[in-house]
Amino acid sequence: MNFEENQPPPVFKNNLEAIFSKYPNSKKDIETALGSLIKNPRVGDIIPGFAPMELRKLRLPLKKYNLSKSRGLRVIFLVDHGRKRITKLFIYSKSEYRGEKEVREKLDIALRELKGDQPLPFC
Repeated sequence: MNFEENQPPPVFKNNLEAIFSKYPNSKKDIETALGSLIKNPRVGDIIPGFAPMELRKLRLPLKKYNLSKSRGLRVIFLVDHGRKRITKLFIYSKSEYRGEKEVREKLDIALRELKGDQPLPFC
């Protein structure tokens, strides 16, 4: 069964546009990978600490730019198995965010934008 997709926070949309500008030849590949998350939300590694939901990180290669999974893009998304919903939170290029602290700060922004007036079980 496919999952439904929640609206991503503005920080995701802004970063996605920047990535499309930087890697225009991979736009279709990136869109395909992002679209496949609703069919297979168990891809990527689990980031602990968000039960009962799962926060996951998916590594995407950019073959047209000779970037492997380890040097390509990262997509962080939230999976709510109970409601069968996913939310894309943050996308970034590995080369632009080298430190985990900087990524966590951006992720915190995404979670705050997402939360708005809706309570999340882990916030």
